[in-house]
Amino acid sequence: MSKPAGALGELTQAVLELARGQGRLITGMSDVVREQRITNLILCSQITADPVEKARLMSEASRRMDVPRRRSPHDSL
Repeated sequence: MSKPAGALGELTQAVLELARGQGRLITGMSDVVREQRITNLILCSQITADPVEKARLMSEASRRMDVPRRRSPHDSL
């Protein structure tokens, strides 16, 4: 009986470690998406000739940069 119980404990530990890794990956991907959006806004503001549109794009990029990123519960403080 102790052999199956030990195997079940090891399996449970492996699943928990996998779930922790998934959480870090999801948070990391949301950071990448956020940074790509900010970069796209800045790039579009440099391409456009309309000063009103340029100001709007830069304002949105600035606002997004000022918003704190979502931290993973797995990140150390």
